[in-house]
Amino acid sequence: MKFYDLNLRGQNYDDDLALVKEANKFGWDYLNLNYSHDNFEKAIEYKDDLIEELSSVDFNQTYRNKKTNFKHAELSMGINILNANSNEIRKIINKYRNKSNYISCLGGDLKVNRSVCENHRIDVLSRPYYKRRDSGMNHVLAKEAQRNNVAIELCFRDILNNHRRYRANIISSFKEILMFHRKFKFPLILTTDSKSIYHVRSTRDIVSFFKSIGFNDEEIYNGFYYYPKKIVDFNNERHNMIVKGVKLIEEDDFTDTYGTLDSDLEEFNEFEDFNDELKDEDLELIDDIVEDIVDVDVVNDLEEDGL
Repeated sequence: MKFYDLNLRGQNYDDDLALVKEANKFGWDYLNLNYSHDNFEKAIEYKDDLIEELSSVDFNQTYRNKKTNFKHAELSMGINILNANSNEIRKIINKYRNKSNYISCLGGDLKVNRSVCENHRIDVLSRPYYKRRDSGMNHVLAKEAQRNNVAIELCFRDILNNHRRYRANIISSFKEILMFHRKFKFPLILTTDSKSIYHVRSTRDIVSFFKSIGFNDEEIYNGFYYYPKKIVDFNNERHNMIVKGVKLIEEDDFTDTYGTLDSDLEEFNEFEDFNDELKDEDLELIDDIVEDIVDVDVVNDLEEDGL
């Protein structure tokens, strides 16, 4: 199983490099750095340098490489919309949807939570429970999130940074959102929301925590791999989508499909050659079976007509 973390807090080149190196060392296979819409375009300028630097790091001394063949993490960048109302969210989406492969929006306000869940152009509603005493979710929002394929994000750093009754309140919100997820089947993703190297935890530690609060193995698998991968794969193909449900197929893809049709045609021709080799006795037997079937159908039709 691969582990996707779609929410690392992007800041600047040096801090981002240290963060992704630490996360990669602790077992994460896909990392997404999130920025505000004001800083996103600046971050894109050094994305290639960041990927090249990460791929050149030698992790031979890490614990993970002693057990398995180490692979460098894949890296992407996205936008996290912060402290915006519905109109501002709409403007940011219109401006950056074709520039970014990942857009999430910080929740907390019920109006924002609903606006995001009703917008199919947003990938993720992050932390709907933010600064609330409840989970920020209800049956209406859960149905809208499922209908528009908007994922709900639970962040481990909210547990890490809070204590006592505040931590208990966050855990209660996690459980309530999990209950809605089990009933309405909207996408539910799990992230670390790491802001520095001191927030990074190993994949084993994170999995153990979510198991301890009631997540089963399938829900953890979906939260760390299946749903995040679906978001990434869908957005990688977004530029080929004319409208929802209609995708532009490249010439090479059509050629591959045509090649498959050719192979199917060859199999059909082989089947025809096999029929030519059938003995006359076999063909007569097949004709008798067909006649019997036709007779039965005729009798059934007559019975249905009352004759």
